[in-house]
Amino acid sequence: MKTLPFFLLVAAVVTSCSQSGSQANKNTDSLKTDVTSGSSDGCFLKTNGKDSVSLQLHIRDTSISGDLSYRYFEKDKNTGTISGNIRNNIIHAQYAFMSEGVQSTRPVVFKLQDDKIYEAVPDSINPEGIPVFTNNDAALKFDVEPLSKISCKE
Repeated sequence: MKTLPFFLLVAAVVTSCSQSGSQANKNTDSLKTDVTSGSSDGCFLKTNGKDSVSLQLHIRDTSISGDLSYRYFEKDKNTGTISGNIRNNIIHAQYAFMSEGVQSTRPVVFKLQDDKIYEAVPDSINPEGIPVFTNNDAALKFDVEPLSKISCKE
């Protein structure tokens, strides 16, 4: 069902909007890590109670790929792959995932900062339930709770 990702995104937007604007902006002030050339791999995890988001990221020059999984307690998990580009530490990618037996695709945006990755909050959701992000990277808003770097499992 496509409604589950829509409700998860709406919940993320509502949660993010309830956060203080100054606190949300504090995490986006400066980028200390510039991963725009060469190769890099990393694994990242965010847990909140029984909910978790995990990302295994592969960066090759300005291209990225990886595995992304959302596991929310008592909800269907979303597991899939991302592919896209990174520029100025901002990742724009497509997330192809399986949820409730249905294959779906939606855009995702992340910001890489130090050993953390912050997921962007969509500006809106279109009528088909797809998140919409601004084209202006400076105007993107990010979740205040990051995914933190962890050791990758072999």
